[in-house]
Amino acid sequence: MTNREKYLFEDFTFTNYRRLIKLAKKQGFQFILHKDDFVPERKDVIWRHDVEFSPDKALKMAEIENEEGVQATYFWQLHTNYYNTVSVYFMDILHKISSLGHHIGLHFDSHFWNIQSEEGLEDKIRLDAQYLETAIGGGIKIDTFSFHNTNSFVLSCKEKEYGGLLNVYSPYFKERYDYCGDSTGIWRFDRLEDCLLNPKILHLQVLTHDGMWSEKAISPHHRIMTSIQSEADRQKNYYATKLPLGGNINVGEYNINPGIDEL
Repeated sequence: MTNREKYLFEDFTFTNYRRLIKLAKKQGFQFILHKDDFVPERKDVIWRHDVEFSPDKALKMAEIENEEGVQATYFWQLHTNYYNTVSVYFMDILHKISSLGHHIGLHFDSHFWNIQSEEGLEDKIRLDAQYLETAIGGGIKIDTFSFHNTNSFVLSCKEKEYGGLLNVYSPYFKERYDYCGDSTGIWRFDRLEDCLLNPKILHLQVLTHDGMWSEKAISPHHRIMTSIQSEADRQKNYYATKLPLGGNINVGEYNINPGIDEL
């Protein structure tokens, strides 16, 4: 068996993503938010995105969901090496996703703060949420968070809320909802399609990561590398385009193989 077959590369294309959304609707799942009341007799799914590598891809997924008439929650990071949430470019993407009817949450990184206690967790979640909410503006309320890179400590924090925000890893959700996630670009527990087709699953929480999806069926490694390269190309193009607007010249721009004296 090839890795392509073993890890179901074809599952993680945008074309299949749309098909999975359609399948969830066909199977009778209602798309709800974490803040919505739990209704035992209702068949529902909480569809969640941890925005980690490519907000551009997150926007693509948000557009697919909007076109299919469903809503999801997009959890944004403040402390990540892959994008700057509060930059003009990415803040514009965040607002576009919100304008498509999706919910915005905080993807909280406890490792950044080296948090060792629930008191510290309360304080820093509240701080990050207030900052993100202020930076976003537009009346967008941050009321839900997900943990980034979970460890034994954060998983031991079982309160339904911290810092005034709903904790999506709390027992409140774990005990009521089945779970399916695509962490590292593979189905970590069960295949999403199987969960959607399982008649015994009435309540489901789905986690996706933007960088784990692509136009073509390629390996998880290449999905991430493509995301990183696309962002690098965007920044290079931004620099090359912006520089002349200020009356400046881009010295060495057309020199493909600069000599040592030109570096």
